[in-house]
Amino acid sequence: MKAFNTFVRPIVEYATVVWNPSAKMSIRRIEAVLKRFTKRLHGLRNLSYNARLEALNEYSLESRRVRADLTFCYKMLHGIVDIDFQKFLKPAQLSVTRGHQFKLCKLLCPSTFIASTFWHRVVNVWLGLQLCFNVVLLCCLICMSFFLGGGFM
Repeated sequence: MKAFNTFVRPIVEYATVVWNPSAKMSIRRIEAVLKRFTKRLHGLRNLSYNARLEALNEYSLESRRVRADLTFCYKMLHGIVDIDFQKFLKPAQLSVTRGHQFKLCKLLCPSTFIASTFWHRVVNVWLGLQLCFNVVLLCCLICMSFFLGGGFM
């Protein structure tokens, strides 16, 4: 797995916030890269893909792309990256005390192409997060990434 993590994953995951595919065929083709690689590892050939990932303590490339989207969204909302998120994401103006304070509004989407962009796809996932995951876990992921290598994803 060290070879995959060193040579292949950086290429497959480069700038996923920008190019994350929405077509099922594209998602399957990208995931096939990791499937083929893990199938060739000694002792894992006869295991299912999910069992191989669990044995290697790895996540699917699709789930890593979702995590990259959420991390980038968190960084934008908290000013960690120098992007004015209000140009792209609309904060919810609700006075409801339920959930967390970083809720976003869903914007109308005129086409399926625009629906697959970061600004639209991240809102649904972001709104589904629980408060503890949203604030605590993402904060921990970002802090860990700075300690382990200077940046996350």
